[in-house]
Amino acid sequence: MATEVAAPLDGAAVRRWTRSATAARARTTLGERLSEAWGGFVTAGIGVAVAGGSLASLRERIALAGAPVTGTTLPASLTSAALTLVALAGVVVVLARLGPVSATPAAAAWWLPLPADRRSLLRGELVRLTVAAGAVAVLLALPLVLGAAAAPTAASVLGGLGAAVALAVAAVGGTALLQTGRRGRGVAGVAGAVAGAAAVVPAVAGTLAAAGGGPVGVPVAGTLPGWAPAVAAVAAAALLVQADRGLGRLDAGRLLAGGATARDAGGSLLSLDTRQLGRALAGRDRPPRRSRRFSRVRRPWQAVVAADLAVLARGRWQLGQLAVAAAVPVVVARTEGLGALPPAVWAGCLVGWGLAATAAGRAAREAHGAPELDRLFALSAAAVVRSRAVVPLVATALVCTLSGLLLGVGTGLLGSWALLGLAAVPAWAAAALRGALRPDPDWSGPVVSTPMGVLPAGVGATLVQGVDVGVVGSLPLLAALGTGGPTPLLVAVQGVWALLLAVAVLVQLGRRRSPGS
Repeated sequence: MATEVAAPLDGAAVRRWTRSATAARARTTLGERLSEAWGGFVTAGIGVAVAGGSLASLRERIALAGAPVTGTTLPASLTSAALTLVALAGVVVVLARLGPVSATPAAAAWWLPLPADRRSLLRGELVRLTVAAGAVAVLLALPLVLGAAAAPTAASVLGGLGAAVALAVAAVGGTALLQTGRRGRGVAGVAGAVAGAAAVVPAVAGTLAAAGGGPVGVPVAGTLPGWAPAVAAVAAAALLVQADRGLGRLDAGRLLAGGATARDAGGSLLSLDTRQLGRALAGRDRPPRRSRRFSRVRRPWQAVVAADLAVLARGRWQLGQLAVAAAVPVVVARTEGLGALPPAVWAGCLVGWGLAATAAGRAAREAHGAPELDRLFALSAAAVVRSRAVVPLVATALVCTLSGLLLGVGTGLLGSWALLGLAAVPAWAAAALRGALRPDPDWSGPVVSTPMGVLPAGVGATLVQGVDVGVVGSLPLLAALGTGGPTPLLVAVQGVWALLLAVAVLVQLGRRRSPGS
């Protein structure tokens, strides 16, 4: 008697059946989906138009700007290349944290145990990720392409967009290929090191050139030939094809871990909870090479400080973030064109010092997630807050002072610039604590409808807590940049103003974090 052998399940058919069953049970009509898609398209178009107009206005302001406060030694092309490298490294880090190919808990429970071809099951995930990366690359690159040239042409716009899409697709294909070969564990660390070098090297080169009295000499890059985007697209497609061939080798454990991370990160992004988003994308800390007894720790507040130092030292990213934070203001101030715009240099200082505050506040963010640890110390809530301010104060002091020192090279006011950076430290240390200990979004109250979905009312005010103190505390720095450089009066005003803001923030945090809360 002949036995009939059942054909193996086809992964594409499983995905098709799942989509049909989901559509049959969905309550959303086709008209509602089209309306949501149109709303998202209009929102993206408005954002691109606003960004393109802002960049065009910035180009005009650069053309009409006067003499810079600090010597500009970096060509704009070099800074643009460094920024592109940082953006590409950031994409690789996010992809490596998410898998990049992953399976949600539902897919891992229902799809992966099926006797179906895993390669065809996971191909849809790779395709969706590639399309999403390409769409994001277009949205981010379009304003830059439109605002970079005075009279952009169709060829220049299409060439720039093609290059951006090719880089994004290559990042997806490369990280997926490493994942299928089980060699993707160190990709995020390598990408982070590349991003750090892309920010620090131009800052060092610009400072050395300013000390020597001449600009950084780089070869002039001509227009990219028309075949360059085509070659990049072919290389990206080749990476995708090789990654697709290895999808069947992915094990369920890694797919499930990546899916859980993607779910947490997506939920945090939609709810605008940047603190939880950072936790979802954070890597593991370095294990200590040897145990430390902290023999000099005698009092409870010293134990808090020692614990914060240990968290900062064992983090894989925090020390690199501090180095990048010191370099960002220098790169902006030394770049030809941007250095002549005081608001642009001030924005560079805000970005760099905000990054330093984020890195220095990591221990406080972890304490906010596990408040029971603070109750183990024989300290009041106000004393715990003051103790947790020590590490952010030291870290931001190093970064802000170093940034000010490097900005002053070649200006003849080296000490004044260093003191101006040091005077802003209390505000940024307080910003680190205020951002780390800000309350979670309150979902029990009223909600509002946004293009990203339903969000709690007032979530925007919660999101900027911490950043607001740093921005307001750095207003005297903007005045110094706009008036030609720091003066003793402006340095004193900056120090007093930042100190008053810091004291007010510490008092407010100490009262809010009551022992019984």
